[in-house]
Amino acid sequence: MTIDPRLVDRRTAVAEDRARRNISRLLRAIGVVAIAAAIIWLFLSPTFSVASLELKGVQSSSAPAIIDSERVEEGRPLVLIRTGDVEAALLEDPWIKTADVDLDWPKRVVVTVVERTPTAWVETATGWARRAMDAVVLPGPDEPDGTLGVIAMPFLDDAAALESEELLGALEFLDNLPTSLSAAARVEIRETELWAQVGGFEVRLGRPIEMAEKALTVATLLQEELEPGSIINVIAPTNPAVSLPGSDDGGAPGPKEQP
Repeated sequence: MTIDPRLVDRRTAVAEDRARRNISRLLRAIGVVAIAAAIIWLFLSPTFSVASLELKGVQSSSAPAIIDSERVEEGRPLVLIRTGDVEAALLEDPWIKTADVDLDWPKRVVVTVVERTPTAWVETATGWARRAMDAVVLPGPDEPDGTLGVIAMPFLDDAAALESEELLGALEFLDNLPTSLSAAARVEIRETELWAQVGGFEVRLGRPIEMAEKALTVATLLQEELEPGSIINVIAPTNPAVSLPGSDDGGAPGPKEQP
């Protein structure tokens, strides 16, 4: 049986065209792989690797050691640094309140932390500890040393302390007092109210609200010459009262002045 030469030529042309298309696809695939490999190599090369690390806000925390443990170090490609993981590791340090890790391409990493500072010595069911404004326990000595005011709430366990409105209010009060007054101040709960001893005077604080305003009012009143033994009442900080020794009004606020 004889095959028409034209049919043979057609089949040959189709086969050659298919081969050219396959080669073209292969070359395009090789090109894509080559480009991807080049990009990967570039991002893993010294061109995009850490050349400088800036660490801001560190005073008491272990941020430098944590940064080292997370391998944020000179020569490490920026693409391999997981900023979220580094931030989470930093936040495990009780000294660190906030952490922000920024990759400043192509060669720089900036780590910014905001650290907690001790606000007061707080007594809870587990004993004394320095606590920050948000009631987080900070590492250090385990007994009051006279450098900070004290808050006595021995009925609180550690979990309850972190959410106690009374403790948070007492911390805010001490934080807003001048250092000359706060270092020797004491806050406690009597029945259902907050009371403090500041500058040698009893201070009735009441509920844990408007604590910054109450601290400012107490500091202002103590600039006056109060009779020893007087009780300062700042339940209403805009309308404070001072009861004289021996009075039985408990330092209740007097009537508001008429405008």
